[in-house]
Order: sequence, then C-alpha cells, then structure tokens
Amino acid sequence: MPRASDAGEMDLGDIVLSWSIQDIINDDLYKGQAEAIPCSFLSLDHYLKSYRAPLIEETRSDLCARLELIVEGPSSKILSMEATQKPEVYYMDVDFGDCGAVYSAQAHTLRHGDVFILSSVKPEAAEDFSRYGVTYYLAMVTDVCMDDDDECQKHFKIKVGKDIGLEEDLQKLRYTIFLSNIITNMWIWKTLSFDKHMNDNFTVIESHLAPTNSGGDVCGICAKHGGEHLACFTEQLLPMNLNKSQMDVIGSVISVVRCRHLNLMKLIQGPPVLTGCIIWRLNPSMC
Repeated sequence: MPRASDAGEMDLGDIVLSWSIQDIINDDLYKGQAEAIPCSFLSLDHYLKSYRAPLIEETRSDLCARLELIVEGPSSKILSMEATQKPEVYYMDVDFGDCGAVYSAQAHTLRHGDVFILSSVKPEAAEDFSRYGVTYYLAMVTDVCMDDDDECQKHFKIKVGKDIGLEEDLQKLRYTIFLSNIITNMWIWKTLSFDKHMNDNFTVIESHLAPTNSGGDVCGICAKHGGEHLACFTEQLLPMNLNKSQMDVIGSVISVVRCRHLNLMKLIQGPPVLTGCIIWRLNPSMC
C-alpha cells in the first residue's frame, strides 16, 4: 500500500485496488498523513498536494462506511470470468437477477468507477473476509458492454488489485458485492495530479493562492482607461440610482471582463441581490 505522499504518480483507482479489506476498515491507515488543509499556500504544487491525502482518506472512509452495511448492499452471482491479454484485467458476466440484499441488484446500473468485492462467499459482515479459506479481491469496473440496442448490460470489464493467476483461484470467486462508485473522486484526483505546465487555467489559480495587496490583481493598461469603460454604461446605470460602493463594484467587474491582457479572477463584494441583478442586466453588453 503506497503512502499518501508517494501516491501522486498513481491513479486513485490503483491506490484503492492496492488496499485490503483490513486497510479499508482501518481508520488509522493514513493517520498523520492527511493533514489539515491550510488557509494559504506557498505554491501551486503545495496547493495541489495539500488536497491529495485528504481525498484518499475521504475515499477510504466512504468505502469503510459501505463495508459496515455490506449485508444491505447489491450483490450478484458471477456467471463467468475471462482473463484478457492485460494482467489484472478481466471480462465478467453476472446474474443481475440474483440478489438477496435490501437493495435490488436490478436497480443498480453498472458504471465506470464502480468498486466491487469479488468473493468466494456472500458475507454478512466485513469480518467474514478474514475467515479461513475465504478468497476475495477488490475490483473496479473500467468498461461496460451493452447489447446492440444499448438497453441491456451484457458484460463488463474489471481491473483487480493483483492478478488472480491460477484458474482454480478464478473458479473460487462466486459473488460480486458492490461497495461504491469513486469516479467523481477519480476526476478530482486527475486534476490534482495534472501537469500544471500544460494548462493555462492554473495561471489563474496560482495568482490567487497567496493574496497580496500589491495590486497584482489589477491590469495597469486597463486601469488607465477604467473611466472610459464605465462611461460606456452610464446610460444603463443612471436609472438604478447606485451609490459609490456599488459603482466601484460594477466598475471593477467591467474592467476584469473586458481585460484582454491578464487572466484575472475577482471576488465580487457588494450588497446581495441588487449587485447580482445589476451585473446580470449588464452582462450582454460587457462581453
């Protein structure tokens, strides 16, 4: 199991699949690694890394909560499993009509990112996986194959934490037990692990990580013509009877929207409702 600090190069799905059931139910698994997220950041890299360990812990905690209610979760009988050319990847077909749980198996639609347990037994508690002779693997859905009408799920592709290997071990696996879908967390993880040099959007984020009063969020070129920009909207603003504070807010918004020199983002501070309505009314003219 990788430490949170060493997991930056891995996919979140691979991190999850590296866990055992004992890891998932261990609330101290990342103790001391998932630190509190600071209020300010030294750099963009510091910002991105600050969210990785908490996201891993959040994912583990969610799976742990599902394990505590595993007897109520959707489960199905495995009809077939077939190895692919890629290690740790298998095609699987299950009986969606077989389910003895509270939630109907037919009510669960398979999706990319679904995390399952492949097991030789149908458990009533997480502790059942620790019993002598019980075989289990953590698996995640990576692709779902539909019928010709795209209406019925025929079979799906899964990735397991480790290669099942022997055919006799494959034959021991009889049930799939659904835990949770982690696709949203996987998308967030991908963003946190993104190469910041390949995306201009990070320039905007980086400029707001350590706010200063140095005027760095003001375009010098546009500042010289701020009055001219606002003058264009005088006729629309006059009937609104705005005070100086409101005029300053509107002027700031117009300056940022019409700026073509810097990537800027500003927090709008002003009376609720009224300021928003004014900006909404001016929106078509500002762009």
